[in-house]
Amino acid sequence: MEQIWGEQEAVRWLDQILQRRRDGTLLVLLTPGPDGILWGIGRHPGSKEYEWWGLSHPREVPRPSTAGIGEWIHLQEDISRDTPSSITWVPPSHPERVVRGKGIFTYPLGPVHGDVSESLRYDLAVMGDEIVHLTLKHGYKRRHITTLCRGKTVPQALELIERMTATSSFAHQWAFMMAVENAQGKIVDEGTKIYRSVALEMERLASHLGDLALLASSTGLPVAQMDYLHLKEQILRWNYKLFGDRYLRGALVKNALNQVADEASASIIAVGEQAQAITDSLFHTPSFLDRLVGAGTISEQTVQFIAPVGPVGRASGLKVDVRSLWDYGVYDEISFAIPSSDKRDAYARFLVKSREITASVNIIRRLLPVAPRHSHVSTVFEEGPSQGPGIGMVEAPRGMLAYALWLDGSGEIIRHVAVATPSARNWYVVPPAMANGNILQDFPIIDASFLLSVAGWDQ
Repeated sequence: MEQIWGEQEAVRWLDQILQRRRDGTLLVLLTPGPDGILWGIGRHPGSKEYEWWGLSHPREVPRPSTAGIGEWIHLQEDISRDTPSSITWVPPSHPERVVRGKGIFTYPLGPVHGDVSESLRYDLAVMGDEIVHLTLKHGYKRRHITTLCRGKTVPQALELIERMTATSSFAHQWAFMMAVENAQGKIVDEGTKIYRSVALEMERLASHLGDLALLASSTGLPVAQMDYLHLKEQILRWNYKLFGDRYLRGALVKNALNQVADEASASIIAVGEQAQAITDSLFHTPSFLDRLVGAGTISEQTVQFIAPVGPVGRASGLKVDVRSLWDYGVYDEISFAIPSSDKRDAYARFLVKSREITASVNIIRRLLPVAPRHSHVSTVFEEGPSQGPGIGMVEAPRGMLAYALWLDGSGEIIRHVAVATPSARNWYVVPPAMANGNILQDFPIIDASFLLSVAGWDQ
């Protein structure tokens, strides 16, 4: 379904978006298209059809704060750029807090950090030890990848897309290529779906193991940190053996596993068992639990406003997992657990990620023996090339990742690309969660429990 409205119908356009959200439609992304039209793209769970809503005068759309829906937030710098900003949102749980006056100290952190942290500035307003407000400042290293993709062939654009963020390289490749195949009218066979599903779960394993390692480090448990990192290194080495790259760059076009796949299953299962053993030991470590339980709790109002995705959303009572909502890969053909919690704190996020590791290992264990080896011809045409838009969406390690793109008449050149990353949405949960009864010493723990991508925010 496709509707394009004029300037005088901006409010009606917004009402339609809001009504569809209330009806259960998952709003994938909102993006300016190549012709100056603002597109809203959604799909109702269980439906195979996408819905497109187009507005020819996007600057007439209300600001995110007045819209009141989290899907708008990642467009706050593109919509109404020339109008006064009104995007400040105070959680209703603390409407009386004003961050100024005697006794308030602003503690700046960043944008340059030690280790491998990305460029992001935290301005922590504290009164004594209590965090009363947090302001995040990003955009220090924008790379404009989607802009650079315009005018390039699909393979050329894919080389840029896979470098969007290292911890989700394959997820970006798959979502982008899914959008290309959707626009070209292509369909992939079962072998390719299995191959891509294995690669995505291997990426999720490495990402979650790294997340749990940093969370253990933030609570002063270096032994657990090193144990998790040791397991992550094993997964990265298997990535190289199976796909030819530790971070799966170029893995999508390879489209077939190396022969060592026959040896990988037992090792990956062992990684899952060892990770579970480390996690079980942390469940019985009082000093670890005391620091996580209740830390960085996201208020219900924030959850409703932002609608966080991925492990952050599932740890907040939102059971949204693209693998169970969308028919891609082979996820609709296998059963797997989708861990969730309604506690909304750092402990819940630790619990969800640790259980997702087990779920990913089980998926890999079932798919690896039947994944294609060596060269594999995969795609077949269903329809001819078109100039219409295509959309692709996957469950990346941090959550729902969506691409929309437009091709030229040949079906091989990129006219326009838009992406909605999970971090671009979830970063807006961090400030209200941080300033929710926490102290300065809780900051590294809460930050590690989210561990979002700045590259996915800046793009």
